[in-house]
Amino acid sequence: MTKVAMESVDAVRRRLAVEIPAAEVTAQIERAYAQLRQRARVPGFRQGRAPRSVLEQMFGDQVRADVFGRLVQESYADAVRDQNLHPVSSPEIITENAEPGAPLRYSATVEVRPTVTAAGYAGLAVERPVHAVTDEDVDRFLTGLRERHATLVSISDRHEAQVGDIATINYEARVDGAVVGKGDQRLVEVGGRPEDGPGAHLAGALLGVPINFEITYPAEFQNPELAGKTVQFTATATALAQRDVPALDEAFAKTHADVDSVEALRDIVRQQLDAAAHRDAAGAVRSALVSQLVAAHEFDVPQSMIERRAELLADEVLEGLGPRRPPASRAAEFRTRLLRDLQEQARNQVKASLLLESIAEQERIDVDEATLDTHIDRLAETAGKARERVRALYQDPGARAGLRSRLLQDRALDLLVDRANITDVERPSGVAGVSGNG
Repeated sequence: MTKVAMESVDAVRRRLAVEIPAAEVTAQIERAYAQLRQRARVPGFRQGRAPRSVLEQMFGDQVRADVFGRLVQESYADAVRDQNLHPVSSPEIITENAEPGAPLRYSATVEVRPTVTAAGYAGLAVERPVHAVTDEDVDRFLTGLRERHATLVSISDRHEAQVGDIATINYEARVDGAVVGKGDQRLVEVGGRPEDGPGAHLAGALLGVPINFEITYPAEFQNPELAGKTVQFTATATALAQRDVPALDEAFAKTHADVDSVEALRDIVRQQLDAAAHRDAAGAVRSALVSQLVAAHEFDVPQSMIERRAELLADEVLEGLGPRRPPASRAAEFRTRLLRDLQEQARNQVKASLLLESIAEQERIDVDEATLDTHIDRLAETAGKARERVRALYQDPGARAGLRSRLLQDRALDLLVDRANITDVERPSGVAGVSGNG
């Protein structure tokens, strides 16, 4: 009978010491050779008649590796089940003895889901930033909307770039002599702060004449590859244009909101900004509650869970960079640095998930199969042409379990909001600016 002993390495790691009896090891090896004899083709012997000694000489290493590997795999799965463990990582296997005729002994160290009990989560005090949408907010939104729908009119009567122009440029960017970016026929607006980009350095540039300049990016710059770096640029403007911004009139209102007047358009915009302000306020409350919850509970988090979350966060960052992603030659180095920088954020997100799941369990919050299916239906309907792929994805038990966990966490967070002490505080809002530019 297989012997299993378990010890705690720390709060999130368990070590299993496993010993499989010599008789079972021998029986498995005998069975493996019997099967091998029937199928092996050995020169000089009819199939099924090769002597054991010949099979051992030719295939002994492979047979032992296969048998020991299978015994470890099966016994590890049994040990995890019998010890009621919930691994969150692949085991680190160390073989201590693996010889025919002797017991097979090995240790398996694995990270496990920590036992977390959330406490003191009722009645948390948070502020809700509220903002009454003003006429200025509506104006700012409409200005952004008009600018987004501006057309470009070529400038043909001058060859010198001026602030406010839209320049078509070719450029190359270097850091310490190494090329970190280049572009052809890129559109940039002339003007702005020096760190905003090449456009801020183009005023006075002549068409077809290269100019050289440097940009020192702040340490908190959104592209981590350029943050804190001084970049040398060479840029050449090849064409100039001006924006033709549409007038705010009835035609514009009809085109963009299917209404007959500017006032009706303003009413629609105000409603949208009101809704966005309420969403932002609700999001700020939820974020503050999660931050307080995480700060109030100190516990170890398995590194494997942190690394998986960091990978997801890195994917989001890279997707958000779009065409500003680093070139393939620097992609691996950039991702490695990004994963390192995201460790703390990933750790806090994992802690938040574990704590919210604990609250859901304590409060007996549940997501049944019918609710899960309804949510999947909604996801599929919003996916458009990809709806069938979405439905197929959630046929997988792992994907369904992940979705159920997210829904449980959302409901637990709803409970935190319901029980929180919330104070409304008047704060400036960015909804008009965000909405107007995106």
